[in-house]
Amino acid sequence: MYLNRVNKNHGALTRQRGIGLLAALFLIIVMVMIVAAINKINEMNASAYGREWLSMSAFYAAESGAQTAAIYALNTPPAMPICDNNFINALTPTGLPACSINVVCSSQTVNSTTYITLTSTGRCGTGADAATRVIQVRVQP
Repeated sequence: MYLNRVNKNHGALTRQRGIGLLAALFLIIVMVMIVAAINKINEMNASAYGREWLSMSAFYAAESGAQTAAIYALNTPPAMPICDNNFINALTPTGLPACSINVVCSSQTVNSTTYITLTSTGRCGTGADAATRVIQVRVQP
């Protein structure tokens, strides 16, 4: 009787052959998909960080252009450039070689007081990842 019980269980074991192989393949496929998803998330984060850095650089370039133009406007010696659309054109900041600054100057007189409006545009990067920021400052010389 004891031998018959072993033979019955032996038949059940032979029907289960290969389940370990299928489980291992399933686990490997799931792990590969998880690694691919993590890789894609890292790629998107790196791309977003680069765009954020370009945006911040463009903002600081525009701010630097506005400050430089305000110094020209407030110090009004004869060396001040003519206040027009080419007030400061294609200036490249020293610390930001991939950026350029353009400042447009316009003057307006209200109740015999002259106000100068400085519109500074900072551009950084090229192509689809380029960033542009605009800052407008009004000063009274």
